[in-house]
Amino acid sequence: MKDELDILKEVGSIAAGHGGVALSEILDKKVILEVPSVEIISAQRVPKSMNLEKLGIAVFFQLLVGLQGKVIFILDEKNAFKLVDLSYKIRDLKREPGIITEVSLSLIKEVGNIVVCSYLNALSLTLKRIIIPSLPTLFSGSLEDILSIGFFDYEEEFAYVIEASFKEPEEDIQGSFYLILTPEAAKNIRESCKKLLEEINKIPSS
Repeated sequence: MKDELDILKEVGSIAAGHGGVALSEILDKKVILEVPSVEIISAQRVPKSMNLEKLGIAVFFQLLVGLQGKVIFILDEKNAFKLVDLSYKIRDLKREPGIITEVSLSLIKEVGNIVVCSYLNALSLTLKRIIIPSLPTLFSGSLEDILSIGFFDYEEEFAYVIEASFKEPEEDIQGSFYLILTPEAAKNIRESCKKLLEEINKIPSS
């Protein structure tokens, strides 16, 4: 299990490099994307790990090819506003307090798309299989509502909880995304990671 998590965290490091470049381009400012932790938990445990009373914005993806499951990228209300404020500040625009516009929602969707697709692309290369997500869908509400939709009919599934942090000189924005897999898909990842480790161990040390 530890080796599997190490591989998935390394995938996160690869994804962070590509995702950081893409985020810097859309925000027109240097942004460092970090994926500091990866954890595997059952779908039933996910609600216990979050403050469900918080409001948030989520970007949903269904996995269409390569793995069975879905991905949810979540920003709580505080971090969503920080991301939007950063974008407005860079463009020298003013935002009305407490209001997220259609432009702001579009930005959040684009950021979620970059973070998730960067990770899935890196995972695809690591597992040597094509992984294709659906187009992103936005949803806002309490974290309880977001998770109930995300984990609907997924009570026996496994969730890879992946933290994501975007940093620029003046802001530190925290988000997370959940790679929610069917038992079969989770088994496929474990077997692929095991095979990859076996291949690595066959390489003679210098």
